[in-house]
Amino acid sequence: MGKKKGEAETMEKFSELQYVRPDMEKVLGDMRAVTEALKNAADFGEFKAAYMDYVNTDIQVSTARQLAHIRNTINMMDEFYEAEMGYFHAWMPKYEILVKEMGTVILNSPFKKDMEEEFGSILIQNMEVGQLLSSEAVVDDMVKEAELANLYSKTVAGASVEFRGEMCSTYGLLKHMQSTDRQERKEAFEAWARLFEGISPKIDEIYDGLVQLRAGMAQKLGFESFIPMGYYKRRRYDYNAEDLKVFRRQVIVPACVKLYERQRKALGVDTLHYYDESISSPQGNPVPVGDRDYMVKKAQEMYRELSPESGEFFDFMVEHELFDLETKKGKRVGGYCTSLPLYHAPFIFSNFNGTQADVNVLTHEAGHAFAGFTADKFQKTPELCHSTSEINEIHSMGMELWT
Repeated sequence: MGKKKGEAETMEKFSELQYVRPDMEKVLGDMRAVTEALKNAADFGEFKAAYMDYVNTDIQVSTARQLAHIRNTINMMDEFYEAEMGYFHAWMPKYEILVKEMGTVILNSPFKKDMEEEFGSILIQNMEVGQLLSSEAVVDDMVKEAELANLYSKTVAGASVEFRGEMCSTYGLLKHMQSTDRQERKEAFEAWARLFEGISPKIDEIYDGLVQLRAGMAQKLGFESFIPMGYYKRRRYDYNAEDLKVFRRQVIVPACVKLYERQRKALGVDTLHYYDESISSPQGNPVPVGDRDYMVKKAQEMYRELSPESGEFFDFMVEHELFDLETKKGKRVGGYCTSLPLYHAPFIFSNFNGTQADVNVLTHEAGHAFAGFTADKFQKTPELCHSTSEINEIHSMGMELWT
């Protein structure tokens, strides 16, 4: 099964990593064996060893899955990795059922308190919530949900529209949407709308399918709607939709109103329209100096100056080429940070397009990556290396402020 948690495999450059499809039939067998070992453990030492066998299995599966995912999003027209993601979509719901069964054994075990003392209360809480989110009744729905989400990404990645004599993708339009020429911005936003209008029949169909599917899943799992189910899936245990409603009304909306008014005055316009929101001053937004390699080099210098720890982190990222930064045809839109747990390695995905967002990526996503890189040195399982999206944004935006 490879090395245990804490013993990272020797890391190659990302482009040289070999992808091997895991034998999920065997993986499911390994999971059943783990559950039996937990049931039959004579003491906590045996119990913990059985659980760590699961952790090791999960590291292997997660790493293969993330490697396929990254390469699929880099080129969504690549049929091989599209098929590999289809393989994972078909098998992961079955895997999650067995993870739930393992969790049931742990939660009902006399060693539950020992597990909480060893790994922390959040691990137990995640298992408790996992009991609510996984069921044989929704296995087929989970497969379909993953397929529809992937189809959305592929549809948007392949979309383009003509703008001022050239064909542009979503990222090709972004520079024009931040132009100091107000008319150019307006036309670019209108082109953006035409791009999505061109694929709207397909994405409307996908959206409708996801709404019906998720509402049905929530009903099958005993939730009143998808909303509380969605909160649990995002591990939002301490607040609910009503809390956020109050937060939006009392904090977010008033703050945005003040910021937009300040922006309107700075731009010197009577009314701040949707095509004005992407620019901060009449002189225009800052733009990157230099190409991708130049920016990575400067970022590396900056992280070395910031601290020994951040320098070590970014040197590791550069040495192993753990980035895919530039926009290209067929690449999924957006940016993200993920990890390859077998190698204790983060990975940053982005779409450079010649705007200030290119620089932001090397601070924002690097904040996520640095948090994961650091946590992986100390946490006992990969699950404990990742917090919720809300906490994650403290990592990323904190790094923006420091740098």
